[in-house]
Amino acid sequence: MTSDSDRPFVDAQTLTDTEAHVYEAIATLEYANRPVTEAEIAAVAGLDHDTVGEILLAFTECGMLVRTEARDGPVFELARRDWSAAPDTPSR
Repeated sequence: MTSDSDRPFVDAQTLTDTEAHVYEAIATLEYANRPVTEAEIAAVAGLDHDTVGEILLAFTECGMLVRTEARDGPVFELARRDWSAAPDTPSR
């Protein structure tokens, strides 16, 4: 298991408003205690799939998100829990 200290810190001040909105949507959706799909993130963020897809790719490449292939397609979860709707939730 990788600890939060091994994952990149997310400085909210470095994110654009749209990126922060996507990250906050993921943090809110994680309350369901499961990784979420791009479609769920787009719906909650109120953004089009192309915009969300680009942000998810960038976040995954820099280590802010963990992408996992599931039966119905890729799912995403936060790599750290220090800026989260459920900050006391341990890393998976």
